Amino acid sequence: MKGHNLAQISALFCALAWLASACGRAQGVAAIPEASTRSVETPSGLAVLSQARAVTGLPGAVTFGDPRGRSALYLQFAPEWRENGAPLRAFIALEPRAGETPDPEPVEVEVWRVRSAWQASALHTWSDKPELAPPYATAITSSSPAQPLRVDITELLRFAANNPELDHGLALIARGSSGHGASFDTGMNGGSAPRLEVYTR
Repeated sequence: MKGHNLAQISALFCALAWLASACGRAQGVAAIPEASTRSVETPSGLAVLSQARAVTGLPGAVTFGDPRGRSALYLQFAPEWRENGAPLRAFIALEPRAGETPDPEPVEVEVWRVRSAWQASALHTWSDKPELAPPYATAITSSSPAQPLRVDITELLRFAANNPELDHGLALIARGSSGHGASFDTGMNGGSAPRLEVYTR
């Protein structure tokens, strides 16, 4: 009975964390100035890494909360977004992979700045991953129901705008979980590629 109660409490905290994240995302969208200009970019470079196995080529999906261990999605974007000035708001958006097994367990996804230059063709195993550095952002997602992942990365993009020599892209990373996790398209085998959404004046 005690273990059952602890499981209920854990589930409640997970639900509250997911709700807080959802509310934060909704507030973020509402805070976008009406007069702002929206630009959208897809990655110029992309790599998927898994703690559980080596990755060859560019897979069609990345799974966050993979029960086999941590996973990461590394992204590079062309500098065109800088042409419109400093970002008012910025988001990374991923679309859910169709046909995946639904899993209600919440998964925390972190988005970090990549510390050094990297090439997608050189990233195959977990030990190949470039180091990460702040600032960073977080969001909570799950695959039940399947839903887009949209993370507010305004502070990361402002840092990149003010420090272009330190802009080596972004990494989305998540720990393993006890469930199936949440899978998202990379755009390599159909589906939608990740998007960088930038709002400027």
